[in-house]
This record gives sequence, C-alpha cells and structure tokens, in this order.
Amino acid sequence: MSYQLLADIGGTNARFAVVKDHSTDIQHIQTLQCENFGSPLQAINHYLSQVELQVDQACLAVACPVETDDVKLTNNHWQFSQATLAKNLGADLVVINDFTAAAMATTVLGDTDVCWLSRNKTFDLTRQRAIIGPGTGLGVAGMLAHNNKTLVLSTEGGHRSFSPENEMEDYILQFLRNELGVVSCEELLSGRGMVNIYRATCSFYHKPVALADAESIGNEAMNGDEMASKSLQHFFEILGSVAGDFALSLGATGGVYIGGGIAPRFSSLLKKSRFRQRFENKLNYQEYLQKIPTAVVMHSQPGLLGAAAYLNNFFEQHH
Repeated sequence: MSYQLLADIGGTNARFAVVKDHSTDIQHIQTLQCENFGSPLQAINHYLSQVELQVDQACLAVACPVETDDVKLTNNHWQFSQATLAKNLGADLVVINDFTAAAMATTVLGDTDVCWLSRNKTFDLTRQRAIIGPGTGLGVAGMLAHNNKTLVLSTEGGHRSFSPENEMEDYILQFLRNELGVVSCEELLSGRGMVNIYRATCSFYHKPVALADAESIGNEAMNGDEMASKSLQHFFEILGSVAGDFALSLGATGGVYIGGGIAPRFSSLLKKSRFRQRFENKLNYQEYLQKIPTAVVMHSQPGLLGAAAYLNNFFEQHH
C-alpha cells in the first residue's frame, strides 16, 4: 500500500491531502495558512507529521506559472526549486498550475458534484471540453481526450479583451476603460470584476457605492438589494457570453464547466439568470451551442481532486 501527497496552494491557503494507491478518494484534508510557514517544504513536513504517513509521490497545484524549475507563488512569499523540493521530500514530484488541476478534476466528478445550467445533462469526455473559472482571477483551459487520457490545454484566455453586447455593457466598458485603459474579461469576471461591475452599475443609476467586495455584493444580492442584484445579473450574463466565446474558440462540443470560487456560491441565482441565453446568443452558431452542456463544478476541493487525477494520468504515462 502506498500513499500520494496532494496540495492545492493559493495566495493565502495551502490545502493538503493524501490518496491511497492512486485512487481519487481524498483523505486527511487539512488547510494551512501560507504565512505561518517559510516554504512549501516546511508546510508539507508539518502536514505529514500530523497525518503520520510516508508518501512516494506528490502533486502540487500552485497558483502561478510552472514552466521553469524555479516556482514563485504570485500572491505570497513562497518560492522553491522543483528539483530541490523533490529531493528533500524523497518522493517523485510533479508541479502543475492550479487551473490545470481544476480542469483535471472535471474528469472524475460524480453526479452530485455539478449543478446543471443546460437541458443537455451529459458531458462527452471523448470530445474537446473547456473550463472557465471566475475566482481571484479568471482561469480558462481546454481539455482534449487522447489515448484514454485527458490532455489539458493551459491558456491565458481570461486576459482577452471584453466585448460588450448591450447598452449597459457598453457603459461598463467605458467606465472601466477610463480607469484601466484596456479592459480584459478578467476585469469583469473575478472577485474584483464583480466589484467593478457593481461600481459601474451604481454610476449608471446615479446611486452611491455602498459595498466594497464581491462577498458582500453577492450576499446583498441574495437579500434583494437592487444595485447588488443588477450587478450579479450583469456578471452572470457576461459570464454566459464569455463561456460561449470559449466554447467556440476551443471547439468544446463535449461541454463547458464553470469552475472558480464565485459560481458555486451563487449557483441557485446563476441557474435562474440569463447565463444560458447569452451562452447561445451567437448569430449563426446558436444551434451548435444549444447542444453543448454547461454546469457549475460544486465539488468542495476541486484543486485536490484534480491533483489526484493528474497524478494518475502523469505517472501512468511516465512509468
């Protein structure tokens, strides 16, 4: 019997877990604050001493680029060499981008792990698929089936330019262009993006800006606040358009998943919104898009689940 270590490392928290014998049954989940540890190695050693287990392989999903040996977390002080970390751990190590993990998680989701936003309720894992995730930023990735494996196509699609589709969105674009110069999709579809939409909406209706973060805007929308409700509706509609664009760009006929931290929290409102009308609203491609399933990823630990799925994929290919 062997154990594999999984980690999902963001700007603030590092989540750790183990799986037994390359399963996707995640055990011993613990969340540690990155600021309490000088490095990932210290945090990993602390975690392993708590669970009293030895591991032979590890997959770390990190919120930053992983193209070189030297990995520097975008929003905290952690920095490490992949080779040195593997040596100090005494385990085979693979380090992946956190959104690659989110994409891999979709290959092993159960029926209760998704909230459907379409009439078609079956993802086709043999076809190209996409995941778009509004959270701290806006992640976008494609998935391709190849030799019974899933290959993840990492992209920086969240930084493509925003394209408005109505008068209100023209106003939001102009409002943000005055501040930012160039307005990417991430400036609308992220935590700060929700705040940007809210500020522009308040400006449009000549109302005071009363809320300062995405969580309070979401909560006030749930409580029926007019400006917060309008802002959240704009957010969902823009998400629908952008998800439809990526379905076309990536040829994602097998389905589009909505990941990230925002959509699962407000899935009931998202379900009732015009997300799907906007997803399909592409002139000659409505029929093409109507057949594509869309769903929110509701799993509580998609990063860890995706790290487990990636580990299985990776080490089977390399051994």
